[in-house]
Amino acid sequence: MRLLDLHIDGFGKFHDRTVRFEDGMNLVYGKNEAGKSTLHTFIRCMLFGMERGRGRAARNDLFTRFEPWQNKGAYGGIRLEKNGIIYRIERNFQKDLKVPTIIDETAGKEVEPTKSFLDFLLCGLTETTYNNTISIGQLKSATDSGMVTELRNYIANMNTTGSMALNITKATAYLKN
Repeated sequence: MRLLDLHIDGFGKFHDRTVRFEDGMNLVYGKNEAGKSTLHTFIRCMLFGMERGRGRAARNDLFTRFEPWQNKGAYGGIRLEKNGIIYRIERNFQKDLKVPTIIDETAGKEVEPTKSFLDFLLCGLTETTYNNTISIGQLKSATDSGMVTELRNYIANMNTTGSMALNITKATAYLKN
């Protein structure tokens, strides 16, 4: 998977902004408050979505922090290439639309955003793995507990079954219930 570009309709301070990525490593830099962390969060939210908190938690959640200052509906899209096919993922801030819209731009058709398709598109990457390996935020180089659990499950599955297709932890919990 390779990021091609992103377009922000509205996300935090950004409105109608496009950022293009080149082949190889891309470096985003700028002065304090230039929007580097906002771009970082935008990419993660485009790939994995974001949930609105409930009650008091909603006051400081990602949704509230990055709700657009203008254009309160859509927050934008990201284009990526996978196996020679270009896909566009679009999301918005409307409460009833938590599922992304995925467009296969090469074929010119919409793709159903099933979990299996998203796993294919993101190379099986979970948000926890993404946050702890590919996209490490400012001052966040330590592995969080979610990643430790994920790695522990991965090792247990490979050791017990020789395959990631079976999840020993979930199977054991299911049998206990």
